[in-house]
Amino acid sequence: MRHFIPSIIIITFAILAIGCSGNGNGRQAEADSIKNVTQTEPAQPAPTVMTLDSFKYSKHSDNGTCEVFIDYPTDGPKEAVRAVRDFIKSTLFEDGGASRSDDPMQLVRDYCDDRQAHLAQTLNQMDIDNVGKDDAPEEGIDIRAVCVNEKFVTFEIYRFSYITHGAHGEYSDYGVTFRMSDGHRFGNDILRTIDEDLYAHIRAGMKRYFGVKSDAELQQICTTDLKLMPMPTFPPFLVRDGVRFHYSIYDVCDFDNGDPVITIPYSIIKPYLTKEAREMVE
Repeated sequence: MRHFIPSIIIITFAILAIGCSGNGNGRQAEADSIKNVTQTEPAQPAPTVMTLDSFKYSKHSDNGTCEVFIDYPTDGPKEAVRAVRDFIKSTLFEDGGASRSDDPMQLVRDYCDDRQAHLAQTLNQMDIDNVGKDDAPEEGIDIRAVCVNEKFVTFEIYRFSYITHGAHGEYSDYGVTFRMSDGHRFGNDILRTIDEDLYAHIRAGMKRYFGVKSDAELQQICTTDLKLMPMPTFPPFLVRDGVRFHYSIYDVCDFDNGDPVITIPYSIIKPYLTKEAREMVE
C-alpha cells in the first residue's frame, strides 16, 4: 500500500491594531457612541504595493518526493494581483491552471498531488516497482518574489526534477517582471535595442561571473561563439540593482559550468531599455 506524509508551512504576515479607552463618564460615553455611529470612515486608498504570503508544502510517498514553495499575492493593485495569480497557476500546472482555485493552500496541495501522479506514471513506464531511499525521484518548484515596489514586482522561478537512475537531475531558473499599475508581464520588451555594445556589457559580466580576464579565457569556458553573444532562453528581468540575464544550462556553456547569472546595473543598461521599462526604474 502506498503511503504519503504531507506537510505544509504557511508563513503569513499581518498587522492587527486594537484600541480600547474609557473614562467612566456616562454622558461622554453616550456622546462618543452617537459620534461613532454618525461619522463614516474615510475611503481607504487603493493599495499601490503588492503584499504576499508564503506557502510551502511537501508530499512523500513510495513514488518519491514533491516540494513546492510560492509567494502568493494576497492584496495589492487588482490587475497586478490577478496577473500574478494566473501566472503562478499556469506555471504550477501543465493544464494551464485556468480552472484551479485561487486558494493558495489548495494550489500547493494540488501541485504535489499532480506531480505524485506523474512520478507514478513515469516509474510504471520505466518498469520500476521500487526505488531505494537514496535514489527516489524528486520534483519541485520554487516561485519566490525577489523585488517588490510601487512600480513592479519580480519573481524568480526555480524548477527541478530528478528521476531515479538518471545521471543527474534537470533544473531551470529564470525570472519574470510584472508592472504594478496594470499587471503587464514583461519579456524581451524590457530592451529597446540589442546590439554589439550590449553584447560587450554581457561578455564583461560573464568574465566577472567566471572570474576570468580575457575574451580568450571566456571562450574556453563557453561552447558558443561569443562574437555572436546569444540572449538567454528566458527573457531578462528587473531586480533592485539592475537588469538580470539568467542563462539556462547549455545556453552558452556545458552542464558542468552551470547557468551564468549576470546583472547589469541600471547606470549602464538604462540606454538600452524601452520607455516603459525606464519608467519603472527611474
